[in-house]
Amino acid sequence: MLVFIGGAARTGKGMLVRRLLADMQLSYLSIDVRKMGLARGVPEYGLDPDAGGIIVAEKLWPLVREMSVSLLGEGVGYSIEGELLRQHVEALRRAYPSQIKACFLGYAAITPAQKLYNIRTHAGHPNDWARTYTDTALLKIITREIAFSQYLMDTCARYDMHYFDTSHDFVQTLEQVVAYIRAEDQA
Repeated sequence: MLVFIGGAARTGKGMLVRRLLADMQLSYLSIDVRKMGLARGVPEYGLDPDAGGIIVAEKLWPLVREMSVSLLGEGVGYSIEGELLRQHVEALRRAYPSQIKACFLGYAAITPAQKLYNIRTHAGHPNDWARTYTDTALLKIITREIAFSQYLMDTCARYDMHYFDTSHDFVQTLEQVVAYIRAEDQA
């Protein structure tokens, strides 16, 4: 089984997959690691890691899709987290209906200033790339990611895929995601 956890930056995807590793022994792949590896190590690939969720997800999907198909062929269970689009995951889910679970996280219901405050207040965890940005630069990214969250929320609602909003009650929302994945795993 593959569990896809897509969503905007700073929604808790990394925290979530580390929790699934501890709770369900479900190893994970971070798309961010591959994204930065390609951006820095293979610049001719033309991947701009700061281009935004939709552009990055489109550019990376062929790699993520083939990695996923290989994992499915080996019967290896993983969670895959990062910038993903509902339509890509849905196409894979149609091809492997009983082996793909997915949900998306975003923060469409928060102001950029409040999200900046939350990020700065809860800094220091693994992959804390936001600490390298000034508040002004980070606010630009947050504004873009709020728009991406809205896009994910809208497309998930239209196509019956689970979306969880981490704008408020962050920890409780992540608990809801874990419960959803556990229920899906037992179905």
